[in-house]
Amino acid sequence: MESPESSDFTGVLNSIQERTITENSMVVLLQGLAGQVTTVDLRNESTARGRVLNVDAYMNVRLKDVLYRDRHGRLVELADMFITGRNVRYVHIPDHVDIIQTIESQLAKIHRVRNFSKGRKEYAKK
Repeated sequence: MESPESSDFTGVLNSIQERTITENSMVVLLQGLAGQVTTVDLRNESTARGRVLNVDAYMNVRLKDVLYRDRHGRLVELADMFITGRNVRYVHIPDHVDIIQTIESQLAKIHRVRNFSKGRKEYAKK
């Protein structure tokens, strides 16, 4: 299993379509939160607080060491949690995160993946 601190960005962005979606949306900021502890508010009025393992282009979020609070206020500790993007209402960005720098860093990673060695490009010239 890969560690949250892993710099292997290719495992997150598997397809050209996912890279394109990520590159053109704010999900790139959420991907920059990998390894950070944050809170995700869900559409059903519950919250999950944990360390971000992974965020894909569709805003599906994997958290570890999660403290889940349901809408009635009951707390449950979970080792791992997967949240589908359609259930995410809001993701809290930690105060110490530099948003602009995080976005620029993630976009640079996407562009490194997009450009293969020896000048080969992902998209064929028309």
